[in-house]
Order: sequence, then C-alpha cells, then structure tokens
Amino acid sequence: MINRSRSKFVILRASDKDARRTSTSNNATTFRVKLRRLIAPLVAIVLLAVLPLLAQQQSDRAKQIGGKFQCMCSCNQILTQCNHVGCTVSTSMLKELGAMVNRGDSEDKITQTFVQEFGTTVYAEPPKSGFSLVAWLMPVFYFLIGAAIVVFFINKWRKQAPAPVAVAPAGVHISPEAYERARSQANRDTED
Repeated sequence: MINRSRSKFVILRASDKDARRTSTSNNATTFRVKLRRLIAPLVAIVLLAVLPLLAQQQSDRAKQIGGKFQCMCSCNQILTQCNHVGCTVSTSMLKELGAMVNRGDSEDKITQTFVQEFGTTVYAEPPKSGFSLVAWLMPVFYFLIGAAIVVFFINKWRKQAPAPVAVAPAGVHISPEAYERARSQANRDTED
C-alpha cells in the first residue's frame, strides 16, 4: 500500500511540474497571441498603405513607357492617349505593356518586344540614331536654309537705291487757299 501512495505522490509531483510548465507556456502563448493580435493589424495597415503606392508607381511607369509608342490602329496617336471608341489594338497593347511592367521588365526589353512585334513604326518619335537621325536633323536644316534666304533678300533690298522722292523746289510757295482746298478734299475723300 505504501508503494501505491508513493507512486501517486510522484505522479502528483510530476503533474505539478507539468502544471507549472503549462502555466509558463500558457503565459508565453498568451503573450504571443496578444502580440500577433497587435502586429497583424499593423502589418495589414502598412500593406494597405504601401500597395497602392506600388501600384501607382507601376501605373506611372506604364504611362511613361507607353507615351513612347504609337497605337498601331492607324490613328497616329500616342498609345496611352488613343481615344478611339472600342479600339482593340490599344487595349491589347496596353494590357501587354502592363503585364511587362508588372513582371518588372526593363524599358529596353519592353521597347525591343514592341519593335519586334510591330516594327520601328511603333515609335512615337524616331530614335536618335542611324537613319532616323535624319528626321531629327531635317527641321534644323530647313530652319537654317530659310533663315539664310531671308537674310539674303533683306540685304539685297537694302542695297537697292531708294526711289527719288518728288520734292517741291525750295522757292515754290503754296497759297493758303490752295492748302485749305487740298485739306478739305482729303477730308472728304477719307470720310466713310
């Protein structure tokens, strides 16, 4: 009988240790649960605040890159500004551009993809290299030629001798009556 009571006692002692461990672990667990309850809303708030900013940055980047391309529906408008009702070409191009931006593709890779798909006519403005450089230089060339022509004709007109102006001889005197008749005639001719 004594053995039985000792075994019960030992079991009780073991259960007391477990109870202490459990209460300590319960305190730690309770602390963790409270901490999770506190941190989870904070993380959610931070994510809700940051995600729209990231989406806005991607949207701005897509608009910036899309502004360098033309819509290929023959409207000759910039891709992000195509205003044709139901234009399926701009819609598909913008979806493709958005997908590439969301994947994090570089601007050069996006440009190469569009050039491979549509050719160099997809550029809203020609690149500043190769034969396309001519498109950038021609307006400057035309301006310089036009300015040279204007300067040439102005110099030519300046060098021409002015036409002699008819001046009355110094000794000619006009009577006051003739002067008044001429003045009244001029007033009648210029009245409306």
